[in-house]
Amino acid sequence: MGDGAVQAPGCGATQAPGDGAVGRVLAVDLGGTNLRVAVVGVDGELCNRRHLPSAAREGPEAIIATMVALLAEVAAEADLPAGAPVGIACPGPLNPREGVVYHTPNLAGWHDVPLGPRIAAATGRRVSIGNDGNLAALGEVRFGAARGARDLVYLALGTGVGAGVVSGGRLIDGTRGLGAELGHTCVALDGPRCTCGNIGCLETYASGWAIAREASLVMTTDDGAALRRAAGGLPPTAGTVSAAATAGDPAALAILARAGRALGAALGSFINTFNPELVVFGGGVATLGDHLLRPAHEAVRQHAFPAARADVRYAFSALGADTGLYRAAALALGAAERNP
Repeated sequence: MGDGAVQAPGCGATQAPGDGAVGRVLAVDLGGTNLRVAVVGVDGELCNRRHLPSAAREGPEAIIATMVALLAEVAAEADLPAGAPVGIACPGPLNPREGVVYHTPNLAGWHDVPLGPRIAAATGRRVSIGNDGNLAALGEVRFGAARGARDLVYLALGTGVGAGVVSGGRLIDGTRGLGAELGHTCVALDGPRCTCGNIGCLETYASGWAIAREASLVMTTDDGAALRRAAGGLPPTAGTVSAAATAGDPAALAILARAGRALGAALGSFINTFNPELVVFGGGVATLGDHLLRPAHEAVRQHAFPAARADVRYAFSALGADTGLYRAAALALGAAERNP
């Protein structure tokens, strides 16, 4: 079933000498497109990878069966002990306390699925699940750009806008694990309708789909000639807008400035609320550069208290394509440390 393991140096040590601490965990990154499983060491060594399409349309039973098989295969190959736990990063909304996925729009048929208990029963291992956006903050703290930070806001600017908040060294996710949905902070009372059903969410301005939607509207006007050329007859993307903006197209620059101002207004609120030392950006939209981030930083100065914004540092995610696996590993390691 596997697609070939990738063995990384340093993945051999199972436990820290003599203290019974978990040294390696099983990490699962469940997305709407791909299912990834790997072994991750306490120092970030990643090995024994598996990567398969999620088969999103086949429903939860098929995906859970595939996940169980991959976990067994990887654990056997890596010679993991029974005490090595599992961490699962999953799209939400979900309840990490009970391990139940309430609903995820990119996976067909996922309604009130007890994912954590099902995987625990099938593998005999301790299993923790968490919202992938929330867990990204933990991944950055343990393995990435936020190592050592105790107060940070993570924003995943991708197709949508995910988020995670760590305050005082603890993940902030609310009573049932449904909190920190910062992408659905309202930045405009009369703004566009969001895919979540709300009005004027940050996601309706600063996500990949929102930037592409704005571009598709502009492309129907006389101002959209450069965007039409950049799109080459295909539906526009955020990358289309970036390319046209880099070439100096005023319409594309205006689209990204609009997205950046909304991002900065929201960031100002997050800075006032959480007083972070660090803001970490992840996702493809975050790579669009100064055309997006310069107006965002200008808007932060308008919307955040001077004292709160004075010491905030900004960084980009350092985990790359393995972000999902590292966030799941951070969850499993943290759970094991809290409850050895």
